[in-house]
Amino acid sequence: MDIHLEDLDKETRFNLKLQIELYNLAEKVMKEERKDDFIEYMEERREKIRKILKKDHGKIYENGEVIFSF
Repeated sequence: MDIHLEDLDKETRFNLKLQIELYNLAEKVMKEERKDDFIEYMEERREKIRKILKKDHGKIYENGEVIFSF
């Protein structure tokens, strides 16, 4: 399922972008010695995105570009 941010209301858009940024930040700063913790945290972000969208999988687009797959 494709989700286009511009089709969503302001609050939903904000919440999705927040979760995506938290996911990306965790991926960027992941430390090898705590990799399992980071992976668990990142999966929690994915789950929150699924819950916000009430979808099991899909791609999120912003300005025609894929910014996240879940």
